[in-house]
Amino acid sequence: MLVLRSPFSPFKPPGQARTIFSFFKRRAQPQKPPPPKPIIEQDDLFHVLAKSPIPAMRAKAERIKRLALCPVSLEKYGVQKHVAFDCPDCGFPTHASQEMWEEDEDRERYCWQLREINEDEHDLRSGRNVDEFDMPGEQPYDEVVSLANWDVYFYTRHFKSIDNDRSRRHVSKILTYPLTIASVLHQFSPYTTRNRRLTTEGVRSLAALRIALHPPLGEKPTLKKPLLPIRVFVVGARAESTLPAALVRQISYMFPNVPFHIFFVGPESHVPPPPKNPGVGLVKHEQNDSEGKGYFGVPSWTRILSTDITLTSLRCTYEEVHQIFEPFDPYHDVFFAFSPGFGFPTQPPPSAVPEIGASPTLLPIDPGPPQSTTVWHDALLKILSTKCALFCTGFSPADVERDLRAMETTDGVEGEYEWLLTPGENYFRSEKWEVLEADPRVMIKNNWGIWGIRGKRYDVREKRSWF
Repeated sequence: MLVLRSPFSPFKPPGQARTIFSFFKRRAQPQKPPPPKPIIEQDDLFHVLAKSPIPAMRAKAERIKRLALCPVSLEKYGVQKHVAFDCPDCGFPTHASQEMWEEDEDRERYCWQLREINEDEHDLRSGRNVDEFDMPGEQPYDEVVSLANWDVYFYTRHFKSIDNDRSRRHVSKILTYPLTIASVLHQFSPYTTRNRRLTTEGVRSLAALRIALHPPLGEKPTLKKPLLPIRVFVVGARAESTLPAALVRQISYMFPNVPFHIFFVGPESHVPPPPKNPGVGLVKHEQNDSEGKGYFGVPSWTRILSTDITLTSLRCTYEEVHQIFEPFDPYHDVFFAFSPGFGFPTQPPPSAVPEIGASPTLLPIDPGPPQSTTVWHDALLKILSTKCALFCTGFSPADVERDLRAMETTDGVEGEYEWLLTPGENYFRSEKWEVLEADPRVMIKNNWGIWGIRGKRYDVREKRSWF
């Protein structure tokens, strides 16, 4: 018997019934793919570098073995031998042999630091989701940022919970450059006259800058009265010129509605080649001419991150572009130099340095004069002539002292500057140890110390009477 079913019949075949409530059901969301499995688990971060599952760490061990000398064979026996034995406690190649390692009585002094570096580097490359690198955005107007130290800053800036020392070291390493700048310039800076870090001249210089950095609440720029950008010159720029945009923008979040233009100037400043297909966005790749020179007459790269912050990298020495930025205004211009190495001896030309393995002597016997008298001399004279503040950092107490001694013995610089910030520890230094591959016993922390100066002012007063 053939049964005909009307298309409007309420009876539906099994599995095709639809109720009135089905319209209110949520559609099934596509499932997110599971996160990739980490290469290394958190309970297995320690590995001997030469046997590490991370290729970059194995390459690091090879560089150390090619550059570093065994401290025991050199200092105790006067024989130059490259390191070849991997320390079982820290995982770094530290000595020429196990016998030399056992003879070293000082290894416990630095072994724990090398082990910490070992685990930190493996953690960064383990493949886990690094949540602590998620940077916060704009700061609400009714909330104040505290710059007392790293922990209070993380809390008042609403960072994700940083509940262990390793995460704290990771974040402090990538934020030490922008936070060093912001902590000095901010009105709630930890450097004050109460802790004897800020001098009277320092108060005057920073007060001039803070007038522009902290405009009255509610004041907005107009066409008739636009806000002039704060120009920050980072001279001798190297790694800081490669920071991602999200990190540099942390400066502008602490100074809302204040335009910044940060110039990274140095022979090692990062200037990438222009892209083949430049996209439309806030990142502007400045086109260079046939000689590789842009608007400033030198290889350059400009990134417009937002309406409040612009970055420009110039691959040249500062004295080459000094005239382009004139005139200077102490109310809107400030200089920073991160570990400039004023006191380091001038490096000999590459032709004067023997290749690795070609000679038993790896270091020059007669170090040259300090760099403040050679490669930095002209730049220092021009910076001091602007009467704008110059803040410098050092990676250790010895580095800070070496730079200060060099400044005191440099012609044209000695006695021609005034102290703004006394030498001391940087509250926003990197908490992560960095190892010198040419000598694993030497470890530093980026931007450990900070100090500031300004070109001396000579106030001329009219003498009305000789009596």
